[in-house]
Amino acid sequence: MPRSAELPSERLAAEIRRKIGSAEWPSGEQIPSVTELATTHGVSRATVAKAVRVLVDEGLLVTRQGWGTFVV
Repeated sequence: MPRSAELPSERLAAEIRRKIGSAEWPSGEQIPSVTELATTHGVSRATVAKAVRVLVDEGLLVTRQGWGTFVV
C-alpha cells in the first residue's frame, strides 16, 4: 500500500512501534493516555484507540482497565 494511502491509525501504530523499547518507552513504562496521544499527533481519540488496539493484539502493549496502557 502506498504511504499516502496508509490509514492514520496505521501511521500512528508505526510511530508508537518505533518508540516501544526505546529509552523513552522502555518495558513496563506507561504510555501517554489516548487523549494525550490524540492531541500530540493531531488525530482523533478513535484513531489512537485503533492504533493501540493493533499494538495490544501484536503483544507490544498491554492495557489495564483503570490503570492505563503499558509497554510489555
